[in-house]
Amino acid sequence: MSAFRSLSNLDEFIDNILSEPRFRDSIVATKSEEEREPEWAALPTWLPEQLLKLLQAGRIDRLYTHQAEALEAVQQGANLVLSTGVASGKSLCYQIPVLTELLNIPQSRCIMLFPTKALAQDQAGKLSAMMESLNLALPKAGKLHCGIYDGDTPTDRRQKIRREAQVLFTNPDMLHMGILPNHSLWAPFFANLHYVVIDEVHIYRGVFGSHFANLIRRLKRIAAFYGRKLQFVCTSATLANARELAEKLLEEPVTMIDRDASPHGRRVFLILNPPMVNHELGIRRSALMETTAISRRFLDSPGQAILFTGPRRSVEILYLYLLNRGLENKIRAYRSGYLAENRRQIEKELREGEVQLVVSTNALELGIDIGGLDAVFLNGYPGTISATKQQSGRAGRQGQTALTIMVAAANPLDQYICQHPEFIFERSPEQALIDPDNSEILQKHILCAIADMALLVDESFGSVSSVLLEPHLQILEEDGKIRKVGGRYQKKPESYPAQDVSIRNASSQMQLVCGGELIGYVDKASAYWMVHPNAIYLDQGDTWKVKRLDLEEDRVELEPIVVNYFTMPQRKTEIELLQLFMQSRLPGGARYMGRVKVTTTITGFKKLRFQTQEILGYEELDLPPSELDTIAWWISLNQNTIGKLRDQGLWRNDPNNYGRGWDKICMEIRTRDSFRCQNCGAQEADKAFEVHHKIPFRKYDKAEEANAPENLVTLCPRCHRLAEANVLIQSGLSGLGYLLVNISPFFVSCDRKDLDLFYESKCDLASGDAVVAIFDTIPGGVGLSRRLYQLCDKVLNDALALVKSCPCTDGCPGCTGPSAESGEGAKTLAIAMLKELLALSQ
Repeated sequence: MSAFRSLSNLDEFIDNILSEPRFRDSIVATKSEEEREPEWAALPTWLPEQLLKLLQAGRIDRLYTHQAEALEAVQQGANLVLSTGVASGKSLCYQIPVLTELLNIPQSRCIMLFPTKALAQDQAGKLSAMMESLNLALPKAGKLHCGIYDGDTPTDRRQKIRREAQVLFTNPDMLHMGILPNHSLWAPFFANLHYVVIDEVHIYRGVFGSHFANLIRRLKRIAAFYGRKLQFVCTSATLANARELAEKLLEEPVTMIDRDASPHGRRVFLILNPPMVNHELGIRRSALMETTAISRRFLDSPGQAILFTGPRRSVEILYLYLLNRGLENKIRAYRSGYLAENRRQIEKELREGEVQLVVSTNALELGIDIGGLDAVFLNGYPGTISATKQQSGRAGRQGQTALTIMVAAANPLDQYICQHPEFIFERSPEQALIDPDNSEILQKHILCAIADMALLVDESFGSVSSVLLEPHLQILEEDGKIRKVGGRYQKKPESYPAQDVSIRNASSQMQLVCGGELIGYVDKASAYWMVHPNAIYLDQGDTWKVKRLDLEEDRVELEPIVVNYFTMPQRKTEIELLQLFMQSRLPGGARYMGRVKVTTTITGFKKLRFQTQEILGYEELDLPPSELDTIAWWISLNQNTIGKLRDQGLWRNDPNNYGRGWDKICMEIRTRDSFRCQNCGAQEADKAFEVHHKIPFRKYDKAEEANAPENLVTLCPRCHRLAEANVLIQSGLSGLGYLLVNISPFFVSCDRKDLDLFYESKCDLASGDAVVAIFDTIPGGVGLSRRLYQLCDKVLNDALALVKSCPCTDGCPGCTGPSAESGEGAKTLAIAMLKELLALSQ
């Protein structure tokens, strides 16, 4: 047993962090939750003898009360959603009912749906081991079988799985593309299908969740054709609306069990804000470096931890920083893009205590079994309360202390949390919203359902009656996609619509190769910014240079290289009107809806030195742009409105006019400062450094006062960005855009990532007027922006009500966005804009 498996002195490590000035003085919030004892219940009396012996052999002779309640609900025939914490034994709540049924009725069948292949493989391994133990006492004819059926399943094994597997492990994509359209090949399986397990049901939100709900409609329809009524067992992370989500996905009543009776030791959650390194400029120490320092300190002790961080690049950079101490045997990096066998090996090493720390994206946030851990470190706020709780919940061995340390980044949201820790400590997790009846999504799945099996004229589709289906069927018929033959609708011959419907909006994978050897993968959507020509690609401590990016062959050629820098792409985003569909006046402007093209171009990249992030140089790139053809809703403010706001001092979107001779002043200041950054000491190279106003220019009445030499300082681009972030004066358009894009999902039942934002003070979308635009992130759009245009008045009125009722003074994550640490928010500006747009009295 590895020494990493038990950390007897985690409390000592916590005391060390709380007492050492280096870390103690940066801790801005602490939350401690006391130890909780388990609540026990007896094993059910209805368990088959073989299963009872198996559980007892595994030292399971009693259950947590939430497990017992879940098993009883399933035994009574109820659909279930179980929403309890990480490592609370949720898997047992579907394993026991399924195995019980198979022991009693061997011909019964079950589908287990997992959102990722890794989760399916993880759970298949566990159930397979249980089956193998049970099979020792079963006759040959009654032995139990399960199988994984996904895109990686070899063709020669698929027929055997269809024939023998009593439990099928798969994912929504395979169900959509491979199983339902070919249900006749699965006839014996569907004729005996009873249980459907949906793991991690909280994943199915927004557009993906709306697709998934229609996929369940199709599954239930096929099962009904074979005479089967399905029973669903769902597991979920903590959600504000777990039952509501499950009932909307299944269109059936669901029993929810959410009182967690599993034990846990003392839980400590610390929020650490890196110290100021330049008080005059308001620049803090890098969160990346502070997280590295804490992780190194933890590695001096026994125990295990995960370090969660955001982008894939930061995983690799943190891993490299930690490797500088010769810790390669103690740590691993983990993210998407690694070879599957490498990821499985890392999971095994963590589970078996062979490594001490894994640096990961949110890929380890889901329920892959990696054993109990002692600590979780968060490099920055994970973005949602739900994700924060899920990642933090990874820490905790039974009965022992668990620690989470979140190191705040310099961005306004993290700094807001440092000032208001109750934002994550006391607020409920976010809701998961879906809209299965979204017209465009529904129509795609009606077509897929007809391809699965002809649709009768008077047949409903889930809760959508035949009367409500009729308009969709007419459109599909007029488009030549289906035809009406007698009393049923049939698909067009030789068509396979499921392959044209992406339920995840996922892009294809590109292979990363070096001399014919496969190194890893990158999704095509990320290729331009991760593996552009001459990019440095980081992979588990190795550095590679991109020699060639071949988008047609989905191939990236790499060569090994030793360098002291990494690359950061620079991008430009533009929006272009392709076709205006609708337009109408608002009292203070106008509203529009149309087809737009959002173009993102990678124009070049920076080379940044490891550790210091000093800019070593720039290179330009000539790459084709990435284009998103989609639908947008936007509002504009007319010149009269802008004039009123400007007269009131509430318009901050005009560019700064630094006055006469600004270029000369910049040269004088840079010369005075010896062409060096006055924060980090970097020397100018290819490009001139920035001249920064210590007190923001907008806070002065006269340019001459703002441009006084004592208020100006030379900064490199990185330090200038950090200094600007601290004193950012948020514009009204920025605040209004933040408010609208975050409130819009509640009107169209989607997820925040299904919509994106663009704003500009002089925009061609409205003949040069100021614009805030919200657009569907799915190519072609799925009707979200179209619906927002129709609901424009309600959205604007509700936005105004929300921001006026928010108790904050200057803006916060709940309204117009957090203000910078020493900057100014846009709450007052956004309120004024909304009132002008709606012609409400001031």
